[in-house]
Amino acid sequence: MQDEIDFWKFWYFFAAAVRGRPTILGVHDVLSSRCTVIYLPSDNDGGAAVTGYLMECRSPGLEWIRLNDTPVTRLEQVVDSLAPLTKYQFRVAAVNKFGIGSFSEASEMITTKAPSVPDQPRWPLVVKLIGTSVTLEWTAPLSDSKISSYVIRYGVPGTNVSKYSEAHVDGQTTSCTLTQLKPKTKYHFAVAAKNEIGRGPLSIFSDCVITHKQSG
Repeated sequence: MQDEIDFWKFWYFFAAAVRGRPTILGVHDVLSSRCTVIYLPSDNDGGAAVTGYLMECRSPGLEWIRLNDTPVTRLEQVVDSLAPLTKYQFRVAAVNKFGIGSFSEASEMITTKAPSVPDQPRWPLVVKLIGTSVTLEWTAPLSDSKISSYVIRYGVPGTNVSKYSEAHVDGQTTSCTLTQLKPKTKYHFAVAAKNEIGRGPLSIFSDCVITHKQSG
């Protein structure tokens, strides 16, 4: 009798833990050392709410390696610390209070890129204009490694771009206030990011603004 109870108890927990498999939608934003894996949940949670997802990766001919011991609740994961110019596949499994479900089918094979400079940022936006001071904001571009700084290039449209002024700000910020510009003068602005490899391409120039007569 006890053996029968133990059997059904084992079957209950096993069946509850083995729910349908997630589906990997794709691997995106592939750089030299990281990428983003996006997936869909399964339509069967085994009778208990999914509490998160575990991910594994492998290179051809090697064993699967667990990437996170703590389940992630999002339906995407950014995978870091990959090797440059290396092939990888990924798979994901859902977790509930009963255990780990079956892993998804392996993703498409991707190859990480060679280390490179940051991508081109989107053009900066002028968010404030007071007197001869202009405040800019922009979105950080994709980068293989930590962005160390940004270069803001600005000048008068129609003049020699090579003679434009430049300002430098820390890589942890995505805004900058330029002061003491010429009064009643038209300006436009562009931004580039730098990392340990070098400086990336300059963004497209922003829309033009005209400074005011008063000092900012």
